[in-house]
Amino acid sequence: MLNNDIQRRLALGLLFLCAHVTGEMPNVLLLSVDTLRADFLGCYGCPWDISPNIDRLAEQSLVFDNACCETPLTAPSFSAMLTSRYPRMTGAMRNGMGISEDTEVITTSFQSAGYHTFAVQSNWTLKGRLSGLDRGFERYDDTLENRRWGIFNGERRAEEVTKAALDMLRERPQDKPFFAWIHYSDPHAPYRFNAGYSPVRHGLRKMDRRERARVKYGSEVAYTDYHIGLLLKALPEKTKIMFVADHGESLYEHGYLGHGRYLHQPGVHIPFFIHAPEISPGRSPLPVEAMDVGPTLLALGGVPPMNFALGQDLTKGTVSDDRPRFMETYGGAVPPLPGVKMFLRNTSPSSQAVIREGWKLIRSEDGVTELYYLRDDKGELKNLRMTNPSRFKELDEYLERWNLAHPCVKEGDPELTSDDMEALKSLGYLE
Repeated sequence: MLNNDIQRRLALGLLFLCAHVTGEMPNVLLLSVDTLRADFLGCYGCPWDISPNIDRLAEQSLVFDNACCETPLTAPSFSAMLTSRYPRMTGAMRNGMGISEDTEVITTSFQSAGYHTFAVQSNWTLKGRLSGLDRGFERYDDTLENRRWGIFNGERRAEEVTKAALDMLRERPQDKPFFAWIHYSDPHAPYRFNAGYSPVRHGLRKMDRRERARVKYGSEVAYTDYHIGLLLKALPEKTKIMFVADHGESLYEHGYLGHGRYLHQPGVHIPFFIHAPEISPGRSPLPVEAMDVGPTLLALGGVPPMNFALGQDLTKGTVSDDRPRFMETYGGAVPPLPGVKMFLRNTSPSSQAVIREGWKLIRSEDGVTELYYLRDDKGELKNLRMTNPSRFKELDEYLERWNLAHPCVKEGDPELTSDDMEALKSLGYLE
């Protein structure tokens, strides 16, 4: 009897043969923006007209209003998308930690099915040697020349991302469909004020720090949107597109500027929508998450599903309203350990959360607990921990069971150089 791997490869080969003959294999694009808050897009209610190209795409897409990431960190969040596993299961719990060598990624499924695979990256934490997310990509452009914070080569601006993506589109094999991942990073700190892309008419000088941060952040979104518009115009007709962010950004909500340390909604609520001929445009309130990206992309490409996926294929519309979603993040100072590897292996989550039926429990490593009802309290301002003990107990038990069912792996850590460590510190991921 054939083993499962051989059966899967035969199925992929038959699929490619049939689709190649009928010309039915579509181009598929994962289009992502780093650190993009959903509420800074017009399609999610932003009052500023700073995202006309993304909004136009959203009008022709199925938009998910209730989408979250598994962790508000770039490489771990994308690892969840491409593996459909929790980051703790793949070893990629923090930026600088790569997925384990035996972790499967959707990219290899696309490649086995006959797709040409390529990616253009713009964030230092997504370099292939660190994240392991280059696996299965025939071309993975992670050459970054710009200096973030003026210290290290850490990013590529939107104009350069679009140029590199257009080059890859022109140079791709014309006799194959493509699966591509194009990632923009400009909304990531430090926020630049881009001339010609201001969301307001007045200057920055008279603004307080909160308003100034929001305006500069909005300017980055507008700048990114313009260059995404150029990419969208150049895509082949009928390209299927999934648009998503890795995480959001706190702009002084709960007294915090940035992402990665806390699990409040500004950092974990993400924009997420699907554009494809077979998907009816509209809006969905279903509870979806980043792990759903992988299974859904495979379905859009007509590629057989991964049998280990924890996420769901959103093209089927079968997500339950009471689906619990779990998330965690890792923070804190670097302990005095003899090696970074040991440090990375022994860190525990600084905070964990679960969301179910509008209720959200946040449990921190220091013992602080928060309980919110998001449908009435979107800003997470009223802690209901003491007044709803039964709801707290229910969600707390969900978290306990989840931790037991999904232990952290102890592998997949790359060797980090002193420059790597300095880069992570400068990004705010380490202290």
